[in-house]
Amino acid sequence: MDKLTPKRSNEPVVWLLFGAGGAISAVFFPVLVLIIGFLLPFGLATPDNIIAFAHTWIGKLAILALLIFPAWCGIHRIHLGLHDFKVHVPAGGVIFYGLATLYSVLTLFAVFNI
Repeated sequence: MDKLTPKRSNEPVVWLLFGAGGAISAVFFPVLVLIIGFLLPFGLATPDNIIAFAHTWIGKLAILALLIFPAWCGIHRIHLGLHDFKVHVPAGGVIFYGLATLYSVLTLFAVFNI
């Protein structure tokens, strides 16, 4: 490998997942609070409608997006927060992002088995 060739980094992928998680959290979590916190308790929406939506492909993709991307955002925040507080976990990137990957794979299996 040439000395002029820069070392490849995983930062673009991690920052993409982090940014997507933050954006999805900011846009869609207030809607979830509205549905789960107000519409369901007051009887304006029924659990049957939500369950029926979860069984469609678009519903499964929505559930995946609402579960996976914010988790990556949170894991990235924890990892960088520990780094800011000078708590250096040996192989921290592998541990944190490995856990996020494991969570993502388990979530994929769980959602597609609905």
